[in-house]
Amino acid sequence: MLRSLLLSCFLLISHASHATEALPYEFLSAPLRVKLYMAYAEFKMAHHTTARLMWEHLDAEQSAEAAFNLGILYEQGLGLKKDIAKSLQLYERAGKRGSRAAAYQLGLLYKSHPEHQNKAKAHFWLTTAAIDGDHDAAMLLEELNNHTDQASDPITKVNQLLMEDKAAEAIALLHQFSTAPNIDYRAVSRLAWLYEAGIGVERDLYESARLFLLAAQAGRPEAQYAIAVMSETGKGQPQNTSIAKEWLYRSACQEYPPALQKLSEIELSKLTQHCPTKVIRQRPSSE
Repeated sequence: MLRSLLLSCFLLISHASHATEALPYEFLSAPLRVKLYMAYAEFKMAHHTTARLMWEHLDAEQSAEAAFNLGILYEQGLGLKKDIAKSLQLYERAGKRGSRAAAYQLGLLYKSHPEHQNKAKAHFWLTTAAIDGDHDAAMLLEELNNHTDQASDPITKVNQLLMEDKAAEAIALLHQFSTAPNIDYRAVSRLAWLYEAGIGVERDLYESARLFLLAAQAGRPEAQYAIAVMSETGKGQPQNTSIAKEWLYRSACQEYPPALQKLSEIELSKLTQHCPTKVIRQRPSSE
């Protein structure tokens, strides 16, 4: 028995060592905020295996954002076999570390996934996200409390369709809400992400960038962050570090956690100079 346990420990250590060896020194030696940015950039370039290795490294360092992003890979089957149970484990890990995005995703999955419905858990995680300021979570919580099965919010409906592997229907809805007279820029941003990841459509980084830019110009912080990464790496957008920094500041001014994480302490202290209204005092501990 002892021999078996020792062998298991050796294999785990060996696996972790090989995973670390596969990562570039520039990544391993970088500060946490830069590591998170580098991993996201790899994801944007569809280097899913590299992104996964980076996020696994960061997950071991207790990063909520890394655990959440790993959950996305497993939920969507990006670069590995789809595994909802594994994604739930990762989302819960991220949620316990303080990730609002993970709390929302857990609430959605536990509310609507046909194989994982759990009203008590859905209520807990949606309440957690709603208290943290997530408007979409608050709407989902209201639906849950009113025993409403059909989502009233279009983006929630899209997320449910994607969860049910109905990507074509989800994309049709997103196109509908992205071209209506009153455009929902959440839909534009979500559609951009699907083109970036190649979910339900052929992967098209340039179409993704076009849509992200529309949403960014309309003020969506997640789209502003996406354009910042694209502009810094030259993927989908011309490489321009000045423009990248401008979009990063815009996203951070709206307190988008990944953008705040990317800024250095000096940049963070000067952020109010770039923000028209909000005052950011400190970097969030996790997201």
